[in-house]
Amino acid sequence: MKRSEQLRNLLPAIVTAVAVIVSLAWFFNSPRRQTKELPKVLGHREGCILCHLPMGGFVKAHDPKAIGCASCHLGNPFTMNKNGAHKDMVLVPGNLGDAARTCGTSRCHPLLCTNIRASLMASGRGMVSVDRYVFGEISSPNGRGHLSELGDSPAQEHLRKLCASCHLAKVKAKPAVINQLSRGGGCTACHIYYSKGARGELDRYHENGKQPKIHPALSLQVSGSHCFGCHSRSGRIATNYEGWHETESRPEEVSGKNGYRILEDGRVFMRMSPDIHFKRGMECIDCHTWREAMGDGKTYFHEEDQVEISCEDCHPVRKPSTIARKKLKEIDKKIVKQRKALAGITNFVLTSKTNRPLLNVTLDGTGNVLVMGKNSSKTYHPKVPPSICTKDIYGHDRLTCQSCHTPWGPSCIKCHTSYDRTGMGLDHIAEKRVKGRWAEKKGKLVPRQPALGIQIRAKKEKLDTFIPGMIFTIEHKDYPGARFRENSFVFRRLYAPTAAHTTSAKGLACRSCHNNTVVLGLGEGLFSVRKSTSNVQEMVFESLYPARKEDGLAEDAWTGFLDERRGMVSTRVGARPLSAQEQRTVIRVGVCLPCHPADAAGIKKIYKDFPTALKRLTPQCRRPPKMTFGRKKTAK
Repeated sequence: MKRSEQLRNLLPAIVTAVAVIVSLAWFFNSPRRQTKELPKVLGHREGCILCHLPMGGFVKAHDPKAIGCASCHLGNPFTMNKNGAHKDMVLVPGNLGDAARTCGTSRCHPLLCTNIRASLMASGRGMVSVDRYVFGEISSPNGRGHLSELGDSPAQEHLRKLCASCHLAKVKAKPAVINQLSRGGGCTACHIYYSKGARGELDRYHENGKQPKIHPALSLQVSGSHCFGCHSRSGRIATNYEGWHETESRPEEVSGKNGYRILEDGRVFMRMSPDIHFKRGMECIDCHTWREAMGDGKTYFHEEDQVEISCEDCHPVRKPSTIARKKLKEIDKKIVKQRKALAGITNFVLTSKTNRPLLNVTLDGTGNVLVMGKNSSKTYHPKVPPSICTKDIYGHDRLTCQSCHTPWGPSCIKCHTSYDRTGMGLDHIAEKRVKGRWAEKKGKLVPRQPALGIQIRAKKEKLDTFIPGMIFTIEHKDYPGARFRENSFVFRRLYAPTAAHTTSAKGLACRSCHNNTVVLGLGEGLFSVRKSTSNVQEMVFESLYPARKEDGLAEDAWTGFLDERRGMVSTRVGARPLSAQEQRTVIRVGVCLPCHPADAAGIKKIYKDFPTALKRLTPQCRRPPKMTFGRKKTAK
C-alpha cells in the first residue's frame, strides 16, 4: 500500500483524536468544569488545589484545605488553565503593598494589617527624622517620615543608600529562607519558617523549576533568627543579647580562633557576656508583645515610645494587676488559642505602662510571677527585686533598672560620612545601583558600660543609659543642587538612649558608676586628687583620647568635666548629659567608696544621709592621697 493511501486511511482517526483533545481542553476550561468540578474552599472554587496538592509543611490555620491557595497568593482559582490561573498571582503574599488583599482581608488579619502600616517596624520613622535632624534639614528628631517614601535631600539620599534596607515595608521579590541577610517581606519577615525539607524543595525549585511539595510554615513561631538580620545592626541588640560585640577585624584575621564569630555579611564579632535572659533560654518574643512589633494603631516617633513592656512587669515590687482570659480582646484570645504553651493560663499580667495583657505572663499559686516561653513552653520564675532596688536608700529614685544592670553596650566613637558624586551606590528602595555614593568610614568600636544621662519618661526625669549615637562628620559639598542651613562640613556630637540587651542578673557595683568617667559622659580617662597652689584638695580628670578641634571635647566624650552642655546633644528631645552639679554629686560619693565600700557592714548610715556624713569627715578623709596628673578643669 502506498504511503499516501495509508495517510488517507489514518485521517479519520487523527481527526477523532484532535476532536477529543479539543473537547477535553474545552471541558477543563468550561464554565461547567469551573463551577461543578472544582473543589470548594471558603465558599468558592479552588482550582489551585488540583495541581498543587498534595503539599506538606502547613500549620492547621494556613492549610490550603482550610483556606485554599488563592487566599494568600491570589491569581485566578476558577480555571485549570495554568497561564490563566497564575495571572496576577502574588509570589510573596506578605509584602505590605499586597497585604490588604492577602493577609489582611476581612476574614483573616485586618487589624494587624492596618496597624502595621503605622508601626516603626514598617516605617522607620525615627531613623528618618533623626537622620534629617542631624543633617540640619529639620529642627527636631521627632518628625514624620517613611523609609519607603524617601525624597532626594542629602539626608534622605543618605538613608536610601546606607540604611533603608532594614524595615518591614521593603519588598521581598521572591521566596527565600530567613537568614542573617534577610530584609523586608512584610508579614513573611517574621511569620514564615522553612523546615529542612522546605529548604530542599525551595533549592530544587530555583535550580530546575520543579514544583515544591513542602511549603514553608506560616505560624506564630517567631524565633530570634527572624529578628537578627535587621537588629544586628545600628544598636546591635540582637548580637548584644547573645553576647557578641562587633570588632574592626577582618574574617581572615580570626578564622579558626576561639571567642570570635563571623557573620554572613563578613563582620567579625568577639565574645562578651550575654544577656541573662538569653542565658536562661528566653527568645525575643518571650518579652516583646505583638503590639510592639506590629503596632497598636498609634503613631510613635521612636522605639522606646512604642515599647510597652518594662522590667517591673515581670519583676514587680507589688502584686501586679491581671485580666481574666474571658475578658481578653478577640485577637488576644485567638493568639492564646494558637499557642499550646499558653493553654493553661487563665489570668494574664497587665503591663504597668499600657495596662495591656502579657499573654505569656501569669501568677502562680503563691502569687508570684510566672513566665511561659511562647515557643519553648519553658517556665521561668523571675526574681523579686532586692530592697536596694525598691527603697531610696542611696538617692537612686531616678535610676532605671537598666542603669544598674547594663554592664556593656556598643560604642562607636568616631565616624566620617562623605558624598562622592562620581561613585556608584546601591539604592535600597529602588533595588538598583545608581550614580552618587555615600561613603562611611567607621571609627573605633568599643564595648563599654553606657553613659548615664537624663531622659524624660512619663513626664518625669529619669537617669538612663546612653551610647554614642552620632559622633561624626558629614561632608556633602559635592551633593548636586543642595541647599543647606549650614556649610558643607558638619560635625555632630550626639548620644542616643539605649536598651543594650546585655542585662546582668546582679546589679553593678557602686564604684562601677561613681568611679567611672565613661558613665559620667566624660569618655575614657582617669580621676585623681591633688593639692592646688592654694593648698586645696582638687579633683582632676585626664582623658584617654585627644580633644577634637570642633568643640574641644575628647573624641569619645558626651560632655566636659563639670560642663553644662545643652542644645543639640542627643537624638531625642529633652535628653541631656549630666549637669555639673550632677557630676559633682556622683564624683563626691566615688571619692568615699574606696575606703567605705557600699557593701561593708553598717555602711548604710553613711550613704543614707550623705550630706550629714560629709559634716563628720575625719582628718584622714580630708587628706586623700596626693596624685600628680590631670588636665584643664578642676573641681574643689
